Amino acid sequence: MAAHWHILGAGSIGCLWAAHLAKAGHQVTLILRSPERLDTFNAKGAVVLESEDTHHYYPVDACLPDNCGPISNLLITTKAYDTLPALEPVASQIRQDACVVVMQNGMGAQQEAATRLAPINVWAASTTDGAWLKAPFHVVFAGSGETKAGPLSQATTALPAIPPELTPSDLTLVADEQIELSLWRKLAINCAINPLTAFYDCRNGELTEDPEKFQHMSRVCAEIDQLCQQLNLQLFDGPAIQQAESVARATGANFSSMLQDVRHQRKTELDYITGYLLQKAKQAGLTLPENQKLYEHLKETTK
Repeated sequence: MAAHWHILGAGSIGCLWAAHLAKAGHQVTLILRSPERLDTFNAKGAVVLESEDTHHYYPVDACLPDNCGPISNLLITTKAYDTLPALEPVASQIRQDACVVVMQNGMGAQQEAATRLAPINVWAASTTDGAWLKAPFHVVFAGSGETKAGPLSQATTALPAIPPELTPSDLTLVADEQIELSLWRKLAINCAINPLTAFYDCRNGELTEDPEKFQHMSRVCAEIDQLCQQLNLQLFDGPAIQQAESVARATGANFSSMLQDVRHQRKTELDYITGYLLQKAKQAGLTLPENQKLYEHLKETTK
């Protein structure tokens, strides 16, 4: 059934989903942050999806935050630190019976959104699809993964694991009744890889190839295991370093999003990755010195 999806956050993942939702026959409206961005979009009038040397143009709509409602379905794909500021000007336009899906890296912003929007139903999603922007609203689909989604908060009765109208074309969407556990798993891997690649200014694979870097990753992972044991979280079958090493090898040629942010002198999502881990450790009465040092170094160097 065709639906109207508003998308808050027109970065790589937002544009990827805009294209695939439009391809599936849904009406799509990008919520853009400024008149300048709206002018840039209107000059193009479509999201361009590039995949394996093919280009497809998907006409979608666009609006400014103060003039885009009423909103029945909202997909939030902003950076984690932008979630609440981006939500504020559109919150009053979201219907009380709306479906809101928060899809982003790290942990904390999803819960903040659910609290801010209560009692509106909020789902969280985590994706391994690879995408990057070649130009504004021109997204390159770099690698097909899967997106897990599940209810984060619910106003009344039990919710389906996936909003019934979230039906993208050609993207793999998987129902996940334990979405918070999946978010924790992704957080652990992000904590093990992203800050270290930013610290060493290296590709993911170098963390497994260089003994010094691998030992550093092992110490970071040992603290993640310590916290998870304290919180009674069983994330992986074995220690976190095994999973982190596997992911780092599988994505060996990639530059992490955090490293790219540091290189381009952009704000990072560190507070919602390592910062969230340290916050949970403090609440549990633990200190994680390796993660703390890494956090403090990156905060100092990315001021």
